[in-house]
Amino acid sequence: MADKRQAKSPVGAAMLSIIPGLGFFYVGNKLKGIAHVLVMAFLIVLMVEGTGNDRIIFLILITGFYIYQIFDSFDEAGKTKKGLIENGTSVGITLFWSLTIVAIGVLFQLANLDIIKLRSVAKLWPVALIVFGAKHIYNYYLTTKEGGEHE
Repeated sequence: MADKRQAKSPVGAAMLSIIPGLGFFYVGNKLKGIAHVLVMAFLIVLMVEGTGNDRIIFLILITGFYIYQIFDSFDEAGKTKKGLIENGTSVGITLFWSLTIVAIGVLFQLANLDIIKLRSVAKLWPVALIVFGAKHIYNYYLTTKEGGEHE
């Protein structure tokens, strides 16, 4: 029998994700909610620190990530409701988002200590796309290997 944490509405999670991260708190995945808030904040800071075309690129990334996190919370609530994820958490997602939080924290701390400039980090934005793409490829092959559904 599903507990109350597993019976969350996907539409409710998506609606709450209008405020980044809130849909994941609703589903019960607080770590992923915090990660989404930090990623959004990081992108906003990089946009503000950027100049010229960098700002446009980061605005596009912010928009894309904003839309992605709404659909992601909808998807996670659906998986939780079906019992595919217990209590709003899965191990692979938790490790990935834990590493994401640590990486963003390290970058902000290095910037606060004037060891790096956020403008320098802004030039590395394609690395984030590579990491997220690699994560999804890894998840795809993991589900294929286990005979699961493809996302």
